[in-house]
Amino acid sequence: MFVTIAIVEDDEHTLNNMSKLLNGAETLELVGSFITGEEALDKIPSINPDVVIVDIGLPFISGLEVVKELKRIKPSINTLVHTVCEDRKNLFTALKAGASGYLLKDSRPGEMIQAIEEVHNGCSFMSPKVAKYVTEYFYKMRPDEYSEDFSLTEREKEIIRGVADGLTDKKLADRLFISPHTVRSHIRKIYEKLHVHSGPEAVSKAIRTGIL
Repeated sequence: MFVTIAIVEDDEHTLNNMSKLLNGAETLELVGSFITGEEALDKIPSINPDVVIVDIGLPFISGLEVVKELKRIKPSINTLVHTVCEDRKNLFTALKAGASGYLLKDSRPGEMIQAIEEVHNGCSFMSPKVAKYVTEYFYKMRPDEYSEDFSLTEREKEIIRGVADGLTDKKLADRLFISPHTVRSHIRKIYEKLHVHSGPEAVSKAIRTGIL
């Protein structure tokens, strides 16, 4: 089964390159591309793709507004922010708006495919360059006197450490000598134990409660 993708990108050169990459992937299907946020919000709900890749720097309606509105209209759609910006403000604004992933435009082509697959599988994705911001931010918020492990197993703690390091499912699997499917199963269990719904939330709670 294909993972259906829509792109919201106003730069023609970038849009063409992304389209070629996605059309060449065996497990992905590009079902729509849009150059403005207005057009995207008008058409995407009826197309109902699995994942929407959104550029932050759109004219008129910003990419962050598109993410927020899509999440309101179609909560089931996973959005992946695609941007040249790696600053903290855009990162946290995107996550608060409901983005499932944050991918930098200088990432390798294969990293985009991985990001799409991971957010489609219910996980979060952040380029390693920005993952450290999440860890640093929530580490500063951790109350030193509060510690709780939520009955996480040692393996689950290894998994959450890898997520905090910004590792993809594949890289985590390679590090721990297990399959990506097993990694995703552990991540879903971690979410259940921590009562969270995303990687950043899991890392935040793990840091605040002393697991990390």
